[in-house]
Amino acid sequence: MSVGAVILAGGKGTRSANPQLPKIAQIVGPKSLLEWHLDALRATQIRDLVIVSGHLGDQVAELVHSVTSMASYRDFHISVLEEADPQGTVAALRLGASSFPEPVERILVMLGDVLVAMPIEQFLLNWQESSKGVGVVAHPNTHPFDSDSVFVNAIGREVTLPKGSDKRRVPNSASAGLFLITRASLSHYPQARDLGSNLLVEAAEHNDLYIFTDSHYLKDTGTPERLEATNRDFENGVIDRKGSLGLRSALFLDRDGVINSVQPEVYQADDYKVLPGVAGEIKKANERGIPVFVVTNQPGIAKGLMSFEEHFEIRSELDAQLGFEQAFIDEYYFCPHHPDSGFEGERIALKIECECRKPNAALANLISRQHGIELPKSVMLGDTARDQGFARNAGMGFIHVSSSCDLESAHVCELDSVQAIRRAVEELTC
Repeated sequence: MSVGAVILAGGKGTRSANPQLPKIAQIVGPKSLLEWHLDALRATQIRDLVIVSGHLGDQVAELVHSVTSMASYRDFHISVLEEADPQGTVAALRLGASSFPEPVERILVMLGDVLVAMPIEQFLLNWQESSKGVGVVAHPNTHPFDSDSVFVNAIGREVTLPKGSDKRRVPNSASAGLFLITRASLSHYPQARDLGSNLLVEAAEHNDLYIFTDSHYLKDTGTPERLEATNRDFENGVIDRKGSLGLRSALFLDRDGVINSVQPEVYQADDYKVLPGVAGEIKKANERGIPVFVVTNQPGIAKGLMSFEEHFEIRSELDAQLGFEQAFIDEYYFCPHHPDSGFEGERIALKIECECRKPNAALANLISRQHGIELPKSVMLGDTARDQGFARNAGMGFIHVSSSCDLESAHVCELDSVQAIRRAVEELTC
């Protein structure tokens, strides 16, 4: 089915760096945000766009005329509409969706002030396979407590929590400002006014929402501080590194013994504590544009020592403690299985030999496919022989976090997690 894109470029820009300039015209590096949008779409088949503007709509039209006169953008067909009476993002989307020269069945929705550098085509393909009517890109960010949260909970259901909701025990997974919706689903939610606060919530309640978690570069540039930070990311090569559509290097972290102490074992979120200094080093990896993934064996679930819900709360507490220091994990992967039986209260269905338990490399290969990671150029940090075997089986570098450096085979060793993460970041960016 045909796909078109609607860019929502309205709003009065009262928070923007230059309120006299449309947000979509603001400059990051050598080009406007509109050009960044078109460059992101170039890797897809989407060439028909409608831009819905309001404030400074005449300038948006002038920008479109100027940009589409460039040879590199002449294959895009862009219409500009100006809302006379703005009624929220969903009304703007409906206006845009009804204005394509030829009807489209699926609509990609972009926010005009969000810089997008990610594989949009993969989002589109995965969403279509899900058969859901609405899709949203989710990612962690440095301000999770004032963002619209979208995540899959411990029992596999999609959940949305708008800004202002209680975010305790909620993972750092925010709406990134990139959406997909079918024309039919747009008509299913007639009362929705705002995409994040209304439409996503209703779609989740009707089991009609697909969440695509992404580790590439998507950033809101709508305030002077965020626009300045985005330009700084461009200058420092962060957008190129994190937003590359090619294979990227990444930092892999074991959880217990690297991010938190291995003893005592933690089965309740209230007992979870990130080791001192670790959040600060993860933040430096984030700031350098290095994707960061946690890969952890959690056999306590199979042994009956904690439930999936309790493990989910611990993961959320990890995100919260990192978030307080403006750090984040791009995505968290875990194995709930254990091969040996004989534990009181164990879950028989999980007592199996599996492919996802380290040192097997199945989770590394899954991350590589889902996030475009080049494993031979990535680094794993761990405190056990299982972590070393995982890195070896995946073809990654390995740094052993240990005060005794007691693994038998040759390896790089650092005394603590802070030094190990620091070393890995330098290796990944040299």
